[in-house]
Amino acid sequence: MFATASQHHRVGRLADAEKLYRQILQADAHHADALHLLGVLAHQLGRHEAAVDLIAKAIAQNGKVPAFHNNLGNALTAQGKLDEAAVCYVQAIFLKQDYAEAHYNLGVTLQAQDRPDAAATSYRRALSHKPNHAAAYGNLGNVLQEQGKLDEAVAAYRKALSYRPDYAEAQGNLANVYKAQGRLLEAADGYERALVLKPQYAEAHNNLALVFLEQGKLEEAVAAFERALSLKSDYADAHSNVGNTLRELGRRDMASAAYGRALALKPDFVEARLGLAMASIPLFADSIEDSVGAGEAFGRSLEELSSWDSAHPGQLGKCAGVTQPFYLAYRPQDVTGLLRRYGDVVGNAAARYWQPTSAHRLPSIDERPSRERIRIGVVSGQVRRHPVWDVILRGMIVNIDRARFEVVLFHTGALVDEETAWARTHVDVFVQGPRSMKGWLEEISSARPDVLFYPEVGMDPMTGALATLRLAPLQMAGWGHPVTTGLPSMDVYLSGELLEGEGAPGHYREKLVRLPGTGVSMESVPVEARPWKGPERAKQVVRFALPQQPTKFDPADDALIARIAKAVGPSEFWLVSPPKLHWATTKLRERLAAAFRAEGLDPDAHLRVTPWMPQAEFAGFLDDMDILLDCAAFSGYTTAWAAVHRGLPIVTLEGEFLRQRLAAGLLRQIGLTEGIATSREQYMDIAASWGHKARDPDGWVARRQETRRAAAKAEGNRAAIRAFEEALIAELPRPA
Repeated sequence: MFATASQHHRVGRLADAEKLYRQILQADAHHADALHLLGVLAHQLGRHEAAVDLIAKAIAQNGKVPAFHNNLGNALTAQGKLDEAAVCYVQAIFLKQDYAEAHYNLGVTLQAQDRPDAAATSYRRALSHKPNHAAAYGNLGNVLQEQGKLDEAVAAYRKALSYRPDYAEAQGNLANVYKAQGRLLEAADGYERALVLKPQYAEAHNNLALVFLEQGKLEEAVAAFERALSLKSDYADAHSNVGNTLRELGRRDMASAAYGRALALKPDFVEARLGLAMASIPLFADSIEDSVGAGEAFGRSLEELSSWDSAHPGQLGKCAGVTQPFYLAYRPQDVTGLLRRYGDVVGNAAARYWQPTSAHRLPSIDERPSRERIRIGVVSGQVRRHPVWDVILRGMIVNIDRARFEVVLFHTGALVDEETAWARTHVDVFVQGPRSMKGWLEEISSARPDVLFYPEVGMDPMTGALATLRLAPLQMAGWGHPVTTGLPSMDVYLSGELLEGEGAPGHYREKLVRLPGTGVSMESVPVEARPWKGPERAKQVVRFALPQQPTKFDPADDALIARIAKAVGPSEFWLVSPPKLHWATTKLRERLAAAFRAEGLDPDAHLRVTPWMPQAEFAGFLDDMDILLDCAAFSGYTTAWAAVHRGLPIVTLEGEFLRQRLAAGLLRQIGLTEGIATSREQYMDIAASWGHKARDPDGWVARRQETRRAAAKAEGNRAAIRAFEEALIAELPRPA
């Protein structure tokens, strides 16, 4: 009868099997095998409590059968009793050392307990006894990916697929690694392969959408998220991701609704809750009212976020940095108070979540190891060709005094290029991401830096998360994102003498330290300009370049540009459209067109748009322009740097805040202050006057030559690096 019952069980006739098992137990209540398999059957049917009871009774009859202990562990795991389950798997292995399935199940349990090293050991033991165990390779890949061992993870997933080519989950997770490594084309291909194997694989649709999001294919991302949701309507992550994408598309109301759906499914979903708060900040302001109201709207969101945090202490901390109020800085008001409030909520939650034990606590000043050199940890997601690297970091690494300072560079990003390779060979220690938050905390704790320097906070999720915590005695921020971090964990904000006005200390939560000049040391990289593919210009037409991101243009300044056009006469105003934000460029043109019509001008006669360009072609574009109009609300340092090195005169409006003074600071450093305006009227007058002068070819060529010669004065600001060093020494806390 038992043989017949077990045969029914093997082929899936569970009702017939259960009937016979119960008949056996009526005849022999101590039949261990029947008790065991009836328990296994109960587990298969989701009756886990009954399963535990039945298998425990089987073990009471015969405790020397490894499978009994293994399957009791499975039932306990289903109940969430992981510690008890682990004991069962260990006992099964004690009885049968080569029991591959028990090693595998123990690995699954250890992984669920957040013990990745032990889990990896168990998976490897399973594979030593069963080398073709595809699931063990798949889960080992997951652990290795979590640990940041991405190349090893790739090898594990490929092994899994070699034994089981139809293993869709391994194919999808392999694509996840490619995505983490910045190999987006390979990642997209991997998700497509996974979907061929398993068309109903909602997670693969979701992750493919995330690749589209990183590639700037926002509409394609929304469509892929919707496919995931059509397969799994209660997929909270996909709802939240749709919200993120809609926010990037400037559809704030729709984004808020998507976050709301995610939270209805999963009320403790912190990522969605943070996303909902950030959705109150417009990426692109449609009107002056929209721009002016951004601070008040975010303030209300902060109140809600703070209330939720009070009711759920520390939970926000696990997602600190995932999304940040980056675009708040694009509004021209004083946002210091708002960022300070945000910093308190997120910083306190992060400290509570990540630093409850001694593992991530900062050693006291007196415990700091004695060293000949001060150890500086630099944390950045932009160690590659990027404005943060080009402007702030590279010159510091080149020029810092290595006799006094040791540099440990933590590159939290996945993207690498020739500059990353250069950085690796020019610092004392280089640590490459990506890694999990836990992995980065272990790396930084192990390094025990005296100082942590964050050249930008707000541009990279992991950097933003780490910046919320106290991980070094002295923590400093740079102006890669030119606004206060607002974080209680940050001690000093490094800026430049020429970038700050009289009231500047009040704009920072941190102590403001002004370094000489613009506070950075840059060297120009020779660029061989390629001809710009723009149209021929009509005679006497003056060309103005407005090459900033469209999100940086504030509606209050639209009329200013239109009035310049009216004063200059025949003229073109060239916007540059980035691929990811082409929708914002379209909206900006529409907004400017309304301002031009209000001045009685035909916008089609003046407004032009060109696609975003590689560096060499951008140089050719600047050569073809006559004047660069810097954004009044958010100045551009790297754009101004490129312009003066091409000899292009700049008109800039020097505002109250750092982010409105970057180009002005550069112009002051090179001694060309004619283009610096202190009022909107003066900005318009300078631009109009220069527009008329630009029609004199000889005179304007001379001005361009003068600008190009002056640009060299912006280079090699070694005094800024020496002052940076002295600031480190002066601000570093001393032992008692």
